[in-house]
Amino acid sequence: MWFRRTMLPLCVFFISPLPPASAEVYKWVDDAGNVHFGDRIPEQHKQSGESVDLSVRIPSAEEQRQAEARAESLRRVAGELGEQRREKERLEESEQVPAQQNVSSLPEEVKPGQGRLTREQRLANYEAEMQRYRESMACFGKYQIKGGGTRGYAFEECESVKKPRYPDVR
Repeated sequence: MWFRRTMLPLCVFFISPLPPASAEVYKWVDDAGNVHFGDRIPEQHKQSGESVDLSVRIPSAEEQRQAEARAESLRRVAGELGEQRREKERLEESEQVPAQQNVSSLPEEVKPGQGRLTREQRLANYEAEMQRYRESMACFGKYQIKGGGTRGYAFEECESVKKPRYPDVR
């Protein structure tokens, strides 16, 4: 950041007074009809060759000021949009926290002396896992790419949850 703010303008300042490099550029058409450009014309194409004007126009001081004003305006708008995006993300995060707290606690486990979970316990576990799965899919939904696929950085933001199997299906 420091480099952009100080060194880049200094480099532009010292380079700007230099005249633009100029060289003669030629254009010619070969026997196959292909157009070529170069700094010299081959002997066999001297008749079809011509010089190309590559004049460079240096902007006036007023045009430079106008361009700088436009750039500053764009920087200001970009900063405002970035702040709006960050505020939106903060609001989304604050809305997601209560939703995650409403999810039932960890699935029930077999207690000592109990052979296996009852059907009600299995269904309760299934519903809790499905809720986690739905939240995961909602989170990943924001990062879906048109035509299929998911953006890679979505996995940094969202928890990947495998779809649970209904408990009574084998």
